Amino acid sequence: MGLVMLAVLVAVVPPQAGKARPAAKVSLTGCVDERDGGYVLTNDTNLQPTARLKPAAGSPEDNFARHVGHKVKLRGMLSKEEPLPIMTVDSVETVSETCAPSAETQEP
Repeated sequence: MGLVMLAVLVAVVPPQAGKARPAAKVSLTGCVDERDGGYVLTNDTNLQPTARLKPAAGSPEDNFARHVGHKVKLRGMLSKEEPLPIMTVDSVETVSETCAPSAETQEP
């Protein structure tokens, strides 16, 4: 009975403002870019940032610098933070050596 009560109490307590939510294991595809001294994953339609990148091991330069401007598939843990989630990257797979916005979103 005590465990059931505890689970109910945890479920009804709202998350505290400013706290990160638990990370989830995910796979994301997009383009690697360097912005504001860090690395980000952007979507491949309008190149807007979708996540800040952090390596699971090693330095960001060793893990992401060679992929800047490439379309990649990343696997790792995604932590929901504001204004941009942080992805702790376990692996990087190159999808394409180039990355450009789709023709639909470009100005004529």
